[in-house]
Amino acid sequence: MDANQTPKVPQKKNRRDSATKQIKHYIRSRQLKPGELLPPVRTLSEYFGYSRDATWRALKNLREENWIRAKANRRYVVAEEVYTQILRSIKIHAIFCGENYIQFTGFRRLADQLKAKSTYHNFHLNISLNPHKSSIPNSIWENSDVLLVDSDSSRKLLEKYNKFPIPVIGLDADYSDRYYANIVTDHHLGGRIAAERLIKKGAKQAQICFFGGSEDNPRVKPRIAGFREAWLEAGLSEKDLNFIKNQWCENHFEIALKLHKQLIKTPIDHSLFVTDGRLAATYLQVLDYLKYEIPAKIKFVGYDALQIGSTTNPPMTTIQQDMEQIAETAIKLIADYPETREKQHRVIRIAPSLIARKSD
Repeated sequence: MDANQTPKVPQKKNRRDSATKQIKHYIRSRQLKPGELLPPVRTLSEYFGYSRDATWRALKNLREENWIRAKANRRYVVAEEVYTQILRSIKIHAIFCGENYIQFTGFRRLADQLKAKSTYHNFHLNISLNPHKSSIPNSIWENSDVLLVDSDSSRKLLEKYNKFPIPVIGLDADYSDRYYANIVTDHHLGGRIAAERLIKKGAKQAQICFFGGSEDNPRVKPRIAGFREAWLEAGLSEKDLNFIKNQWCENHFEIALKLHKQLIKTPIDHSLFVTDGRLAATYLQVLDYLKYEIPAKIKFVGYDALQIGSTTNPPMTTIQQDMEQIAETAIKLIADYPETREKQHRVIRIAPSLIARKSD
């Protein structure tokens, strides 16, 4: 050790600066309006875990930065400058499942809509991908005022965190009362619409196809349940419903090979409802290759195969999730947060619609 070297003294974290950042985040995340009162100093210090002295010094700092202004009763209100310069640039972080691109086509459409809606409202939107087999990183909370999560990311988020430092909105995700809101497609209704369509077209037997393991998925399960419910309500028999599990694979060509082998071994002669867009498109392509007469002999309805379904032969009749409405609802919730933040967790269901083409 160099006797002439001045020993380094560990620097204590500046609690005033930390408290300043916390109060700024509090104002931003709740989108407090100009003139709106901040909680008393005692409440703020207890909420953030700082001493009253550190909190007082943080508030003094915020006054100098024009974030707040003082009232005669030693309370503080949000300054006008904050609203015009800062609050209109709310930072939204959206997480979708995927490696190099968002894995599910429906969520890709949703991401495009979120970009458009955020731009319109002058909100800053950051979209990041979370690989299928990876856990949610702690960095998701950094530089974010609101977090949006898709279904797969939601499941991992709920497993890892008990509390969230910012509001979280689930996009067609697992239900959780820890979320500020869940915006979901009414998948049960989607299944009903599919069944009613096939019944209207004269179906007496139906095969419901899905990826194995997805039957417990919060999106797929209600699709199947809704289809079965409408089928039985129409006076048709449970024994005329057939449920087929297909093995999941990221390689579409491999899925096509397995379907080809399956359909050669066990031909079908009744109507099909396929609960996944990519699986539905692959089914139609294989059926077309095998010269099945669609819709003359087999009626076919998919689910959320909006874009790829228009390119199949024949073009696919499908249930469409209203991603534009989901995105619009999410952005509106964020914009209205100051008025609605005290409300209890909400589940908002968005109705899907039928896109009628030529496969049924």
